[in-house]
Amino acid sequence: MTTQLNGSNRRLFSPWATTACCAAMTGLGLLWAAYGPAIPQLQEQFGIDKSVAGLPFAIQSACSVVGALSVQMVLRRFGYRAAFGGAFLALGIGALIIGTVPAWSAILTGAVLAGLGLGCCDTLVSQAFITGQGRRGAAMVNIAHGCFGVGTVLAPGLLAVLGAERWSLMFLVVACLMLFAVTGVKGIASWKEPKTVHSMKVNRGTRPVQVWVIAGFLVLYIAHFGVQSGIGTWEPTRLMDQGHSEIQATLAVSGYWLAMVLGRVAAIPFTARFRPSSIVIVSSAGMTLALFVAVVVPDSAVWAYLLAGLMIGPIFPTGLTWLMTSGYARGGTFSYVVASALAGSIFLPPLLGILFQTHGSDALAPTVLAVSVVTVAATILVARLLRPAHESKKSLCPRRQFPREPNTVRIRRGYCTARRPNQCLSQRTSSRS
Repeated sequence: MTTQLNGSNRRLFSPWATTACCAAMTGLGLLWAAYGPAIPQLQEQFGIDKSVAGLPFAIQSACSVVGALSVQMVLRRFGYRAAFGGAFLALGIGALIIGTVPAWSAILTGAVLAGLGLGCCDTLVSQAFITGQGRRGAAMVNIAHGCFGVGTVLAPGLLAVLGAERWSLMFLVVACLMLFAVTGVKGIASWKEPKTVHSMKVNRGTRPVQVWVIAGFLVLYIAHFGVQSGIGTWEPTRLMDQGHSEIQATLAVSGYWLAMVLGRVAAIPFTARFRPSSIVIVSSAGMTLALFVAVVVPDSAVWAYLLAGLMIGPIFPTGLTWLMTSGYARGGTFSYVVASALAGSIFLPPLLGILFQTHGSDALAPTVLAVSVVTVAATILVARLLRPAHESKKSLCPRRQFPREPNTVRIRRGYCTARRPNQCLSQRTSSRS
């Protein structure tokens, strides 16, 4: 499996480098999902409450936003090879510190390094896979984030088998995966990314429309990632409060992350047949419906969160493809959107920790449902804003777009390059009527 960028003959990734990137995404998933089962152990080990125990995850998320925002600058200055290598090293060193140094200050320091590497790695892999595979971009980014999902499944699953008290082993595994990923850096091209992220389509709208579209994507990703991380971080605590054992709660959250993987894998064949916008809209609506069931029928929380994970899966990678095909992923917009997704992990898990202190774990389902409704609203807004521009591109014979060539038919001051001029004229006439 190789990756090329924008039709270039030079490979961006060698097969080994592609494998290394997938391994790195698996490490990201392990790192992301290891905090949820570790929170009760951190409380016991350091004598802190729930809101403080979630601080490393919040710090990691905040630093991942900084990492995502700095990607374009790093690429323009140092190139892909150095950017990937630095991201892998920062993430691996941070995970190593968390897993080996039994001190609260060291854990917070490791979370800073791991967060910076996480944001850079996530943005780099997503951007390179989408722009470098053409029509296969949507499928490739789903595969990459499917590997991320595999890591999110393995973390709680292994902790359920080994025991949650061995949570530090997950961070050591992450460090090993990053070391493996570093071995593939030589297979990444050293050339630099242009200042503008190339889109597969060009859609030039008015400035107010551009602002609202980008703002809609930002809100979509902030809210979506808030729901995703809120469930993944606090579902074990909620289920244990409902009377489930620690092993059952850990396996349930592992099933939640597994459902996300299955959702991304299931979306791959649909990316070639349906628009990215349609997939994101259906997924957001399904996520909201599942969370509504969790609120109305609390005893069905395990199955409701499994369904929510299944619907959440395709939103992030397919939404990034939607952004690219919209034509608005120019300049640093792509990094801003990825950073906003990571920022969604900052506000909701700590907020849920605070709500748990005052209202108990019953606050989990209503809170994530409210944020999910925001996700649906933002998705519909973006779809409505992009619909007129999309429909305007259905014209098969745009005027004044092609130079006059032999066998070109002149039609009312415009040129038609269709092989069947009569068909083109009839289509234009029917569209006017």
